[in-house]
Amino acid sequence: MDTTESSPGEALPATSGYRWVILAICWLAFTLIYINRTAWSVVAIDASHSLGLSVAQLGIFATALSIGYVVTNIPGGIVADLIGGRMAAGISLVAAGLLTLAFGTVTNVGVGIALQILIGLVSGADVASFTKLISRWFPPADRGTAFGLYITSTALGSVIANASIPELLAKLHWNGVYYVLGVLTIAIGAVCWTFLRNNPPSPVEPAAEASASGGRLGLRAMVGNRNLLSLAAAGLGMQWATLGFLAWGNSLMVKALGLSAGKAALVMVIVSTTAIGVKPLVGFLSDRVRGTRKAHLMVLSGYFVIILIVFGLLRNYSVMLALAPFLGLGVYGYTVLTNSTVPQYADPRFVGGAFGFANTAWQLGGVFAPIAVGAVFSATGSLFLALAVLAVGPLLGVFLLLPIRERTPVPVADERRDSVPTGSDVLGDGKR
Repeated sequence: MDTTESSPGEALPATSGYRWVILAICWLAFTLIYINRTAWSVVAIDASHSLGLSVAQLGIFATALSIGYVVTNIPGGIVADLIGGRMAAGISLVAAGLLTLAFGTVTNVGVGIALQILIGLVSGADVASFTKLISRWFPPADRGTAFGLYITSTALGSVIANASIPELLAKLHWNGVYYVLGVLTIAIGAVCWTFLRNNPPSPVEPAAEASASGGRLGLRAMVGNRNLLSLAAAGLGMQWATLGFLAWGNSLMVKALGLSAGKAALVMVIVSTTAIGVKPLVGFLSDRVRGTRKAHLMVLSGYFVIILIVFGLLRNYSVMLALAPFLGLGVYGYTVLTNSTVPQYADPRFVGGAFGFANTAWQLGGVFAPIAVGAVFSATGSLFLALAVLAVGPLLGVFLLLPIRERTPVPVADERRDSVPTGSDVLGDGKR
């Protein structure tokens, strides 16, 4: 199992300044992961000709990848806890790169689906590994900032994919795009293996005191952690709204308001681009504004409800453009806090499995929300009612966060002078 002690022969950096190298590598790897996940949507039409896919079948490969990924979120996180984030990330990325190369050779739909499922399966450990590593190297007082910078990779990866892959597609066709992505993924996996370190020279929090869960690693221990369970359930509600809006936003504006596809796309671009600035800002402020992560999350979740309702009432396109950045804050702002809070509620030794557990719940929002929105909009044709259905998720999230018990942190300057909190404070198990 990965412990707080260094691996034999592992050369650790002399100062904790190396944490920024850790963060940069995790950010780079996660950016490439999102480029890979976005790639199919860009090449799908071109690939459909050689694979003999109908338009209705184009989403089948993306669905296959998602199935594999969701299935291995928890096992992948547990693997990261057992062998360490460095090794888990390196193996995951190299394996995904090899399978991505193989996908570029596909001429059979069945083989292509199988390979996408396999890519999803081997990718289950990557995000949990990065979360574990960042939480190991950054103290609680700095995690909001660290995760805020790290999570910009999701938005930036999508932007890079949409900007660069069409150029590659024109020169290399869809197969060549996957060859390039496969090589890059293997290379980044090698970088992770070489330069990531599981532990800083000195722990950022006392593992012995924080291990109040009795050393249990399994699902039963996760379900028994009230704070983690509440965060997972509340995050599902928030992701319900985010993933549902991203899936239906364009179509709702076109069909309900009669906007052109270009005008609707511009609103969505502004909403998504906002994430690049919003995420670091929310993370930075969460480290410095007095109050618990729970309180910050409740505020952002409540704000998300309000902005969705307000946006659903709009009919003027200019006003929609003006409010799009504020909608972007609702759609993306809370993600920094849900990700950075998991390590606070988990035993430090088992952050990978805890994140895998929470992330599995969050991803379910993307499975069910588009179905619910589609049903409501088909029956009513109302933009307001469709967005109201999405707003139910973060509204429930506010109430689902209530059972969480955690200490109110002191200001950053004071916290860094004081000792690290005890296990009951870190785990948030209800003991004050």
